[in-house]
Amino acid sequence: AVEIEALRSFTYRVAWMVDQERKVIKEAAMLKLYGSEVYNRVADKAVQIHGGLGYIADYPVERFYRDARITRIYEGTSEIQKNIIASQLEKEYS
Repeated sequence: AVEIEALRSFTYRVAWMVDQERKVIKEAAMLKLYGSEVYNRVADKAVQIHGGLGYIADYPVERFYRDARITRIYEGTSEIQKNIIASQLEKEYS
């Protein structure tokens, strides 16, 4: 619940920055990275809670877990997001 609330707050902050017409390249990459990481951790915990039933296709937890993994790949892999963040930080501090 803590991670989900932190993700929600971060999402609202980046949306506000967009509304203010600020540059959000770094923040958008951070949000994509953090969002996919939170989704994966939450889905993994859900499977753990459900035990063996978490892997059975009859339950939605199985699909959530499967779908969570793909978030690390599409919309730019987590590694690409990390590279974007690093390059933006380098620009800020050089």
